[in-house]
Amino acid sequence: MIEILKETDLFDSIKRGEISSLLNCLKARQGHYKKGEFIFLAGQSKPAVGVVLAGKAQVIKENYYGDKLIMRNLEKGDMFGEIYAGMDIESVPISVRAQSDCQIILFDIKNILNSCHSACAHHQRLILNLMKHVAKKSAMLSEQMSYLSHKTIRARLEAYLHEEATKSRSNEFEIPFNKTELAHYLCVDRAAMQRELGKMKAEGLLSYDKNTFRLPTKI
Repeated sequence: MIEILKETDLFDSIKRGEISSLLNCLKARQGHYKKGEFIFLAGQSKPAVGVVLAGKAQVIKENYYGDKLIMRNLEKGDMFGEIYAGMDIESVPISVRAQSDCQIILFDIKNILNSCHSACAHHQRLILNLMKHVAKKSAMLSEQMSYLSHKTIRARLEAYLHEEATKSRSNEFEIPFNKTELAHYLCVDRAAMQRELGKMKAEGLLSYDKNTFRLPTKI
């Protein structure tokens, strides 16, 4: 567990021995979840900061009609819940569901932000790491919202795929979603999105095989 946490944003530049000390200070608690189980359930789970120690999970938000928006896929070492944990709310507005059997560690954000009585340097570093991570997460959410600002399915697909190509520095790249997940991420109907992808492929705008895409020119 310590080795996994050492590689996360939250414990960046904190030594292994210091992490062990912090886990006691933070009153960290571990949980095991089977595939399909909810780690967080919107409207019911209390806010907390979580880190995936093993397995995969997915951050989901549903609207009044039950339409699902995939906000993020989580893998080993990924953190979740930190934005809502810092808000004065009784329960989280999002759900986190295990996509495979998962091992999760959870922290009360008050234990993170309220430095221990000794005011140790590594706890101060932990607080700084959390602030930096929240800023990065806000940028990621803004990116997703930029895709949703486009009115048509094609425009959302083009904006997303061109951004993924830019990140990979290649016109051939893999996306972290299957087609159903991509439709949820872009808030579009899967069948309509699949038809649009077919049209774009026929027009020579892209080609794809499962979650690997290729654009005609290098970005």
